[in-house]
Amino acid sequence: MAALIAGKIPVTDEALATLNAGLSTIGHGYHIEKVVSEKPKTADLTRNFLRLHQACCTIIDVSDADQSDLGQIELILSDLWRGRQVLGLVEDLRSLSPQIEIALAMIAQNRAIRKRRQNPETWFLLAVHDLFATMTGNTEPGIAGPLHRFTKRCAALIDLRIAVPDRENAFQKRLTAALARRTGKISVVPRAVFPGKL
Repeated sequence: MAALIAGKIPVTDEALATLNAGLSTIGHGYHIEKVVSEKPKTADLTRNFLRLHQACCTIIDVSDADQSDLGQIELILSDLWRGRQVLGLVEDLRSLSPQIEIALAMIAQNRAIRKRRQNPETWFLLAVHDLFATMTGNTEPGIAGPLHRFTKRCAALIDLRIAVPDRENAFQKRLTAALARRTGKISVVPRAVFPGKL
């Protein structure tokens, strides 16, 4: 709520839901940016995520087919596997699968957006700028005052180590330069949470 107040965004249930969804997406993206910036082999990372996603989907598909039939696989493995319910594992994988898809999309999106490498804090500034624009309904929300305060609050909620310039002037310069270099926007709020705004 403090981030909404800092950004002069009316505090409503919709705004809180949008902020929570946006911060969750930005947090994932920021940590992906940190990993990618430290280890530039994004092709290996993408390949491994694709393999993991395929494995999850295969297990889910086999289990669903088994459940729609006699449930023999689940029954046999549950008896042999220290009492662990196979269906519980499948449900865990079912919830993991969309997260892998989000990670893959963000890796691809981040690579497409930037013409040259940027550090994770710059990616964070751009993502929060786009979240602020989405929440205020203003495609050009400016880069001072409320946005600066909103960005600082968001950084504190995601990772205290994110370096947002304390001085508004330094924040303006850094964000202006980052906005001038990029070639696309970052999708930070799922359509299901904030329909019609993306």
